[in-house]
Amino acid sequence: MPTADDVDLGYAYTLKPEEAIKYFESKGYVIGFRWHDVKDIANARAFTVAGVLKLDVLKDVRDGLTAALADGGTFREFAAQLEPLLESKGWLGKKLIVDEDTGELHGRQLTPRRLRTIFDTNIQSSYNAGRYQQQMANVADRPYFERVAVMDLHTRPKHAALNGFTARADDPVWEFLYTPDGYHCRCRIRARSASDVEKYGLTVQSSEGRLVEVEQEYGQPGQTIRTMGLKMPDGSVYTADPGFGFNPGRVAWQPELEKYDYRSARQYVTGTLTGPDFARGLANVSELDARQRYPLAIRSPEQVAATGAARQTVNLTADVMKRLSATDTPPTAADYVLMQQTIERAEHVTQDGNAWRYALQSGDRWSVATVEDDVLTGWVMQDTPEAS
Repeated sequence: MPTADDVDLGYAYTLKPEEAIKYFESKGYVIGFRWHDVKDIANARAFTVAGVLKLDVLKDVRDGLTAALADGGTFREFAAQLEPLLESKGWLGKKLIVDEDTGELHGRQLTPRRLRTIFDTNIQSSYNAGRYQQQMANVADRPYFERVAVMDLHTRPKHAALNGFTARADDPVWEFLYTPDGYHCRCRIRARSASDVEKYGLTVQSSEGRLVEVEQEYGQPGQTIRTMGLKMPDGSVYTADPGFGFNPGRVAWQPELEKYDYRSARQYVTGTLTGPDFARGLANVSELDARQRYPLAIRSPEQVAATGAARQTVNLTADVMKRLSATDTPPTAADYVLMQQTIERAEHVTQDGNAWRYALQSGDRWSVATVEDDVLTGWVMQDTPEAS
């Protein structure tokens, strides 16, 4: 185990949940969370934290270096300013020291606030993923969900407006209203029985006629995605914060990879495809939620320019995974890694209407992946790189 004065995140994320909590607490972190309440599905999703942390640190260091060089500075000057940069960005508290060789944080005076945000958000998402499974297992007795806010001075007004909102557990509104639906969201979902509804005077609402699609800024400035919102009584539309808007019990969260350098993002994708959450999804393909997406590959700037793609990320949808799994030779986890390599290292790239076909030789055969917009639509192993 690492010494008592450092925090080794790589080591921490190899531990079982309860052991990880003890490890962080031994370093001076206070974790108010009971891991034994969480189902296996939540444990797998905690793996995402380490990957996102690496991406965000790399992005801030890269951005800081670019800015320093643009101002006429040298790399040596930037290196001397690295620790203050990370501290100003919120990664380090005062008196925390970066080990230049290992990247470990030494000292335990303060918890880095951005690490805390990432950690807390994923902890809460993981907890609620397990809680959702428990609630759905008992939905026959408690068929209603009530959203409950903390209702203190720190509660956001729009979250306070939803305090007490009650709807059937099978109402589609919970696809994006199930908590957490924003950073530092402390709201929770309480399962209610019919007698609870009557006893507490709850009003059961329906989202019918109140669900709308809106454009929400996400990723790079100026980029938007379409997301679902709920019309409120005052005429406003409630939406989850960017990057949320999904039920953590049904859809595994993934970061917006468009804002990261493609080389860093590629490492994250490889980690995802070889990680426990994707393995769980692959083992239970038939049960995947229709909204589930995994990042499959990251195209280089040259590939994006050559194909006119709007995004560097190529996604893998639940629908495509189900379709591929129904073939005579369902893809294995290794095959999905090969698909990533096929797109990123393609030796032949051809266009077919709105689709692009990427081919990479693998042994004496060719791996051929077809992509339309930012989604994989097909994959085959064949004798030639050309369309068969």
